[in-house]
Amino acid sequence: MKNIVCNLIYNNGDENIFVGFKGRCNIQNIFDNAKPNNGKWCSKPECSCRKFRDSNFTSKVKDYPCNESKVFEMWKWSPGNEYKTGKPFRMKHIGSGKIAILTTRFADLNLEEERKIVGFLKIKEIVEDNNQVVVIADEKQSLRLTLDEAKILNFWNYYKNENAKNPSIPLWGSKRFRYLEDDQVAAILHDLKDVVQNETTQSLISELLENDFNAFSKIRPPITGALHENIVKKIWLRRKYGKGGESKEHKQLKEYISKNPDKIGLIKNQVKSFVEHPYISGDLVDILFQPLKGNNNTVVEIELDRVMPGIHQAIKYRALRSSQLGFPLANEDVKATVVARRKLNSQEKSLCDKYGIDFFEIKL
Repeated sequence: MKNIVCNLIYNNGDENIFVGFKGRCNIQNIFDNAKPNNGKWCSKPECSCRKFRDSNFTSKVKDYPCNESKVFEMWKWSPGNEYKTGKPFRMKHIGSGKIAILTTRFADLNLEEERKIVGFLKIKEIVEDNNQVVVIADEKQSLRLTLDEAKILNFWNYYKNENAKNPSIPLWGSKRFRYLEDDQVAAILHDLKDVVQNETTQSLISELLENDFNAFSKIRPPITGALHENIVKKIWLRRKYGKGGESKEHKQLKEYISKNPDKIGLIKNQVKSFVEHPYISGDLVDILFQPLKGNNNTVVEIELDRVMPGIHQAIKYRALRSSQLGFPLANEDVKATVVARRKLNSQEKSLCDKYGIDFFEIKL
């Protein structure tokens, strides 16, 4: 048996902290989705959303006018029926215990390459209801992502159309679902565990990996999709810099120091720089300078104005680098440096001196 990935028409019903797909959309989304001849169910004359649009928003819309509106209210989904014949779409190769990955294209991210993963359903059973084949989920083992989390993972990092003329081009087509192998779903679950912040949700994903994808529970399987990006690093960068991302000024100073180590007392032709070097803890140090010969590693934290947090981070990153190399934490071969664009005050200098942190003021 296989897993599936579902193509959901974007539904912003009950969208707030969490992604939508719970009830009817707001008027603007109904207006967009129900536009005539756009290929969506919403645009069909028999859909109450289309009738609502055509009546200049005076007719009544059903509380649950489509399959998308029921996903996180009733924890079920159906691929619907063929438009021409009315026959239900069949899902022949799935069954109880498999996973349905839920994807959509948000209104502000409308390109196919921007298709996002918004959650998943752990399949409890497949039933036929009102001439539709319906996936019924085990709610306790299924996941509705927050809106912020749902805009992180691109589905096409995990899947490509092997039989297409150009598999590297994301192309969904008219299908409502596609089949996924266990290793593809396991890779998604590993990355979702990094995306979500709630510890209970992280535990849920860990249990799914352990119980249902045991062959891939410890190590994320290597997956090649139509898109290629460092998913884990992207997640960690978002966590480090927040939704707004890294500021232009911070990035500029970071890149300048990485290319000019002599500005912080290192010899340029004796070190190699690594920007946003990762640790197993999920932390990223702004710059790691690794020696071409010898053991003298240097971790560098870039700060613009709020220097005190950067000093504490430098202390942490030095310890993490020592641990990564298998050195004692007090080993003098790993040094830490803070670079700021202003002069440090007496309290900041005192903390640096106490813990052996070098500091430099560099303005660009």
